[in-house]
Amino acid sequence: MGGNPIQFDYTVVATVLSFLLLVYLLGKYAWGPLMKVMEERRVNIESMLTQAENERQQADKIKREYQEEMRKARQEAQEVIAKATKVSEVRSAEILAAAHEESEKIKKSALVDIERERDRAIADVKAQVADLSVSVAEKIIRQKLDMKGQGKLIEQFIQEVGEMQ
Repeated sequence: MGGNPIQFDYTVVATVLSFLLLVYLLGKYAWGPLMKVMEERRVNIESMLTQAENERQQADKIKREYQEEMRKARQEAQEVIAKATKVSEVRSAEILAAAHEESEKIKKSALVDIERERDRAIADVKAQVADLSVSVAEKIIRQKLDMKGQGKLIEQFIQEVGEMQ
């Protein structure tokens, strides 16, 4: 073993040359396509992220529009309910007023009918009293009664009038 301490080993040179040749070949034939695939993948991922962001924004926009439509629908429903309530209150007041007016007409009509019936009853009683008076006067004249007979006849007349009422 006593050899030359500065001995040159060609295997190291061959290994370095093989490595450099491998790097050159990889750079020329593999590195470009590999970088191209990596770039395409990066662009694809960016595109998908952009598309996802656009879809999220569109979903947010649709959500806001939906919420606005729901708010408008609730407001319209409340307005319809308020309007219906007001209309029903007005209609109720109109019905009550019409019913009151009709009851007043019926009451006035009834009072007029009562007054007319009372007047007719009074006229009938007056006619009967007049007829009876004429009848009594006729009887008095016919009989030419004395005072005692006239008193009896007057009592009979009063009794007849009492029975009529």
